[in-house]
Order: sequence, then C-alpha cells, then structure tokens
Amino acid sequence: MIDIVLSNCGKNYHRTWLYRGIDLIIPVKPNSSFAILGPNGAGKSTFTLMLTGQVSPTEGTLIWKLEDRIIEEHERQDFYSLASPALELPEEFTIAEWFQFHSSLKPFSPGVTVNQIIELCEFPSKIKNKPLMHYSSGMKQRIKLCLSILGNEPISILDEPLTNLDTKGIELYQNLIQEYQSKKCFIVASNREDEYYFCKEKFVIGENQLVSIHQ
Repeated sequence: MIDIVLSNCGKNYHRTWLYRGIDLIIPVKPNSSFAILGPNGAGKSTFTLMLTGQVSPTEGTLIWKLEDRIIEEHERQDFYSLASPALELPEEFTIAEWFQFHSSLKPFSPGVTVNQIIELCEFPSKIKNKPLMHYSSGMKQRIKLCLSILGNEPISILDEPLTNLDTKGIELYQNLIQEYQSKKCFIVASNREDEYYFCKEKFVIGENQLVSIHQ
C-alpha cells in the first residue's frame, strides 16, 4: 500500500498562505476516496499539484511511501493519473492517435482497449478522425476523464471533473466512477457535491488550514 504523508506542510502563493501546518496521511488503496473541498481560490488545485510533486510545499515535507521505500518525485507519475481543466491535450492528434500514444507511455487498465474508450466518449462519427483542435472543451474533458479513470495507475486525481460537461458527459463520469470506485483510489478537488458525492473522506481548505469533515 502507498501512503502519501504530509508533515507540517504549508503552501504560500503570491505572499498569501493557502494552508499551513498540515499533518496528514492519505492511505492509497482500492475503494478509498478523498475529497478536497473549498471555495474558488482556496488552493484546491494547488493542493492536488502539490500531492503529485508538480508544485513543492513552501514549508514542511510531503513524501510518498511504498511500504518501507520512499517513492521519489520522478517516480510518482507511474502511480497516479490526473484530469484537470488546466491540462492541455496535443491539438494535432486525432483521438485514436492520442489514446494510442498515451497508452504506450501509461497503459490502460487490463482489458481496456483504445476502441472501447473511443466508444465510451460517444463522439459524433464526423469528428472522430479530426484533430483534437476541432473538439469542444466538453469533449476534451471527457477524454481527460477517461484517460485518468481508465488508466492502470492506482490513484486517479480529478480536479473539478465536471467542468464543461453536458448531460452525456456527466452520465459518463458517473458510470466510470461506479465501475472503478472499488478498484482504485480517487482524490477529487471540488466545490460541487455532484463531483465528490462518492468520496468517503472529506477535507475542506479554509482559514489557512485543511480540516477533516466527519459525517
């Protein structure tokens, strides 16, 4: 099992502390789920990037442990997948080309094929062979969610997962969560209950701290 361990962790952004003094252990295992909550600008997205190592804490330490071994920052990408509105897709690729290339670097879950994912996205046939630059923001968000949730990594980090999604996109998200919730760990950064409704543990960012919500 992987543990993400934060010790006296804090992040200062533009001379303002988003949070300080966080002592937290996130146990990564199948069927575990964590929601990072808070209003816009609270630092939810920054917190998810800090977990992955893409952003460093201003103070304190954040480490990943696999049993008795420290997972170095450059190794973490093998253990998590990320879907975020800020994540860019290669505009010149078609959807099939992008899924094929992505799967050569980060495999999908066993039994999942490129064609299956394309069908899940439910895009009109007229656009499937066009470069991603022709796709709407909602279509691109479906792609990001599929790549993250259907990836073989044990952790799926979802930052505001329903951004730009229409009714079909929301239904896709709910179906993917239902199917894969028991198979991996989810960390969701959100301020919308319909994005984190399934999460078992919830933390809210506020007043320069991260507070657990007990229900």
